[in-house]
Amino acid sequence: MYKNVESYKCDPPGTFREIIPHPGGHARTIEKAIIMEHRFAFFFWMKWCNVLRKDGKLKQRAPTLLTIDWHRDLAPPSEELKIALEKLDQSRLDEVANFVWAQFDQTNDGHILCAAWLNLIGDVILLKNSADRMQSTFNDMAGNKHTIFEFREYDRLEQFVTNRDDQNVFLDIDLDYFVHGKCTRDGHRSDNFQLYSDEEIGRIINPNNAVFQHLLPYIDGITMAQEPGFCGGIINSCHLMEVVHSQLFNNDRNWKHHKEEKIK
Repeated sequence: MYKNVESYKCDPPGTFREIIPHPGGHARTIEKAIIMEHRFAFFFWMKWCNVLRKDGKLKQRAPTLLTIDWHRDLAPPSEELKIALEKLDQSRLDEVANFVWAQFDQTNDGHILCAAWLNLIGDVILLKNSADRMQSTFNDMAGNKHTIFEFREYDRLEQFVTNRDDQNVFLDIDLDYFVHGKCTRDGHRSDNFQLYSDEEIGRIINPNNAVFQHLLPYIDGITMAQEPGFCGGIINSCHLMEVVHSQLFNNDRNWKHHKEEKIK
């Protein structure tokens, strides 16, 4: 067995991570992580939450997760997995990456509640393309209650988010959200499968719309999952990434806020 030569500062294989300015104009930076498999978002939520706690920047129990995804990705961890999560050495990033790769469900639908179980994320706000509006709760290992709010209509999400007072937020985007119809992981497409147009994406991902204006000052990290299988192939996934990324960032990796708009 090979040991990682940088156990405490490595990233999962296939990850692209970069440091970007804080979107709220604060005198600190945050990280953006682009991952192929959505379950590896857990790795970064864990890392970022622990840094926030260590630096005294966590203003609530754990950061709220705003996740945009075609699927719900809310499969609960088994009792066996809960025990293994509790034993996980979160300081050994190489071990965490290997654990997520080998022990999490390969369908990439269990990472959210695994993170909630360890109180690495607090409440969960989900914008989805499947099922109707829902609300449920999940208790973590210490008995803390996490509320899960699910929305299918963007207008309802906007009304809900802008009336909250979240002080720490992780933004999570799965590119397969931007698909009409459905595509399975093995590439089977429904008859009505079609990618969102650039205009449709821009109505959801826009740093000047109400949701982003409300949350940008409090974002502490961004994960973006490519999930090419569910996007209908790597070409589709790369196209969606280009459009989504260009909605948020310019070529200098700076946030795209209109000059006349200021994030408070």
